[in-house]
Amino acid sequence: QFRERLQDVVRPHMDDQYLSRWLRARRYKIDKAEQMYRDHLTYRKKMDVDNLKKNFKMPEVLDKFFPAGGFCGEDREGGLVFYQVFGRLDVPGMMRSVKIQDVIKFQICMLEMVDDTLTAHSAKTGKQTFGMTVVYDLYNFGMQHLSKPGTYQLHTFLKMFEANYPEILKKVIVVEAPSVFPIAFSIVKPFLSEDTRNKVFVCGSNWKEVLAQHIAPDQIPVHYGGTMTDPDGDVMCKSKIRYGGVVPESYYSQGIPAEILEQMTSADVEPGTSLGLEVDVRTPGAVLRWLFKTEDCDIGFGVYKQQGSSKRYQDMEEVVPCSKHNSHLILTDGELLCEEAGKYVVRFDNSYSWVRSKTLRYSVEVLEPAD
Repeated sequence: QFRERLQDVVRPHMDDQYLSRWLRARRYKIDKAEQMYRDHLTYRKKMDVDNLKKNFKMPEVLDKFFPAGGFCGEDREGGLVFYQVFGRLDVPGMMRSVKIQDVIKFQICMLEMVDDTLTAHSAKTGKQTFGMTVVYDLYNFGMQHLSKPGTYQLHTFLKMFEANYPEILKKVIVVEAPSVFPIAFSIVKPFLSEDTRNKVFVCGSNWKEVLAQHIAPDQIPVHYGGTMTDPDGDVMCKSKIRYGGVVPESYYSQGIPAEILEQMTSADVEPGTSLGLEVDVRTPGAVLRWLFKTEDCDIGFGVYKQQGSSKRYQDMEEVVPCSKHNSHLILTDGELLCEEAGKYVVRFDNSYSWVRSKTLRYSVEVLEPAD
């Protein structure tokens, strides 16, 4: 019945296994599965996916320094294992070196490669099951990954993934989870379906033992607690897993992505004045983060916590010291882990300037920790 609904858009690869992925993603509700697939076709046309797979010219900085991960080994059920190493992403370096749209195109090509690889593996082995085990390595994951540019990239990827590559996952095993992981998960949670969330397992310090329960040691790189190495003895299996690296400053560009600037609020800060933004932090452990850019001139920036009803900065606790930032040269971002709830004030300070007003674009938001 589902195949009959799609007769006008049928493609050669749409076998029963392929169609069942869309049905399972919508819990066998045919109307919703059909809509999901037709939306997917719209996505492929809008993003020119088939042409992109053949002709995308990857910027050198992505090829050399983006931590793309990769397939390495099989799980105990014979399914492929993919290592995702997002924690190694140099977010500031990438944002200063490559267009966001090129990152998105690269991620589309990666998702297509994953889908094609899983399809070929299923055909080769004759297995009716489809999907991969993902080892999600958060080594080196920190607050830079929760910055506006970092979460923008992550949100974009997750929305594409959930809407267009159904039932690709068997399970996700998170290893090396840092202390900020609950906040990170609260950010991505709204973009994950309930089924996907139920496939995520977060490991503690015994993560190597947990991996061995799902994957045989000879299928796990030595770096992750197994016995597998590259032919040259590399314990990280870099021939299969791309770990990326820190982007050299020689790749930096002065251009700021328009996609980011368009999401920001504009304001003029007159000479001899400050712009204060009150932010209500309701939960201890929340993260206050900011992103700003000025035109032509620098500006002062600081964060304060109100101690009472006074609106004067000198009566507040200065939690991020107010200092000048060369935000006319680079997109400036940062974050504060708020150990206490309360009212905070983000200050853009132009009081030291007697002549120049400052044209400012900014984004300020609070990230609440997951329950």
